[in-house]
Amino acid sequence: MNGLYLGREWNVEHDRRAKVSDAELRYTVLGEGEPVLCIHGTSIADSLITPLRFHQPLLDDYQFISYYRAGYNGSTLHKDSLSIEEGAEHVRELLDHLGIDRAHIMAFSFGGVIAFQFLLSHPERVRSAILLEPYLPREEPQAIQANVDAFMGAMKLYESGDKLGAAQRYMESVCGPNFLSAVDMTGPLDVWERVEECVDTTFTVDFPAISQWGFKPSEADRFADAKPAMPVLAVMGLDSESAMPGFRETQRFLMNWLPQAERCGIPNATHGLQSMNPVAVAEAAHAFLRRVGGS
Repeated sequence: MNGLYLGREWNVEHDRRAKVSDAELRYTVLGEGEPVLCIHGTSIADSLITPLRFHQPLLDDYQFISYYRAGYNGSTLHKDSLSIEEGAEHVRELLDHLGIDRAHIMAFSFGGVIAFQFLLSHPERVRSAILLEPYLPREEPQAIQANVDAFMGAMKLYESGDKLGAAQRYMESVCGPNFLSAVDMTGPLDVWERVEECVDTTFTVDFPAISQWGFKPSEADRFADAKPAMPVLAVMGLDSESAMPGFRETQRFLMNWLPQAERCGIPNATHGLQSMNPVAVAEAAHAFLRRVGGS
């Protein structure tokens, strides 16, 4: 893999604002071409668009829209909770604000859950979807226990007042010990200060939302009438399952339930795949988008 270099500060300024239901979202638009909307995961709001910049051809060929979800990095949330379904409606409202009828969707982890709901709720607005290990509910016992252990270990630190420690503890449990140093080198210089400021959203908004979401992979056929039919790329880090069980389960579900889904593996990466191997993720996304074209 080539060295990662973009000068001193690798931040992407989100200098525009859009009012949506119960929130105001900070966002930015980079490049030209078919629109690709990025939905970040929990804790690190800069962990998707920033690493993608290490493969400039991707941004040369497509228009990337990155937004900070409600409660992150200056995007406001005007109530105490936000469901997965409401998060998906924010996506629709942002596209409406931009005057975009249909877009490709690229989403990671918790953002992948919001994206998945968006595919179910508004398939007519989606050209294609690139799902980077969407954190769909686990159902295998070992994966459930690992997820519970990760959450409870982090929650103890959060309740003690160590907010940054709680966020980092959860990341290490899910992504493995190499993830934090990857974030150091693929995020903004003040990435951990940003994370610390948003920890309350992660623990009091995001985690409850996913626990209350009504979708379960084992009951997916209840949604058969709304099954996504657009091109889908299911992306998985080759080392993700070794860091935490559950990612193979999700990958298999996507491949089994969506007959049009294609798969992609990212070497030298766990669940933090786009932070740990951003060039490989961007190259794969670029190849997929070029192949599906204006689907």
